[in-house]
Amino acid sequence: MMQIKTIEIDNPIYPQKLKNVKKAPKRMYMVGDENLLKNPKISIVGSRENTEYGKKMALNFAKKLSEKGYTITSGLANGIDTYSHMGGLLGIGKTIAVLPSGFNNISSKTNQKLFYEIIENGGLVITQYMENTAVSAKTLEERNKIVAVISKGVLVVEGDYRTGTTITVKHARENGVPIFCIPGNLDNSKSYTPNQLIKQGAFLITNEKDIIEIVENREPNITLRESKMIFELKLEEEYIQKMKTRKIQEERRCRYLTYQYIKQEPIDTDTIVNISHLNINQINYELTMLQIEG
Repeated sequence: MMQIKTIEIDNPIYPQKLKNVKKAPKRMYMVGDENLLKNPKISIVGSRENTEYGKKMALNFAKKLSEKGYTITSGLANGIDTYSHMGGLLGIGKTIAVLPSGFNNISSKTNQKLFYEIIENGGLVITQYMENTAVSAKTLEERNKIVAVISKGVLVVEGDYRTGTTITVKHARENGVPIFCIPGNLDNSKSYTPNQLIKQGAFLITNEKDIIEIVENREPNITLRESKMIFELKLEEEYIQKMKTRKIQEERRCRYLTYQYIKQEPIDTDTIVNISHLNINQINYELTMLQIEG
């Protein structure tokens, strides 16, 4: 049986940067080596449906940063998160996984296996939620905020046009955390988010040394640079919010099978199960992602 520890917000080990955010969690629950919270951390985030290139980059950067003593932080999701945690365990910095749920509600079997591997290999798993709390759109966003805020920088590996990674980036920018991006192939949709962020002023990096130099020697004008990024992001978000085109709706229908059963009239999950014959876990996941995407 795992030993769950609790730390209150006034505990010295509670991440200082997290204390300063609006509506900071009053307490955190954790399993594993809580001393990792004292380490310098780099968060690595990206697509759930990664490419082989993304997998290689996540493993490689996480391993090399961990070998330099940085603790790799991510969200224990499939895809880039998974390989970031794996790479982090290969170095002395290890890894911290931040859950969007309680410990009794880890979503997939793949993540459950990784959960125990992290603990058994000297890592740490943390959450702000009690054991039986389930995943929701709200908990996913709050998880992403923690991933962004507790680190010295956020590395974006891959991401489509509409991705949860942008939520992490948003919180990082609002709290003065630098954004790093690995450039990707222009022909690959998974490269959209990092390439777009680079255009907006995020740091283009090609090796772990680029990241270390920036987080250890913050440039005097970085605040102005980040302010410019925040302003440009707001403009982009306002533009995206106004886009109600048929193209975006068709993209949603293609990506989420559940979407076609949602009309003007209210419909509950049981009804969707009966008329669609889809798996309940798939339906719950798709409904959550549709909420996140607005």
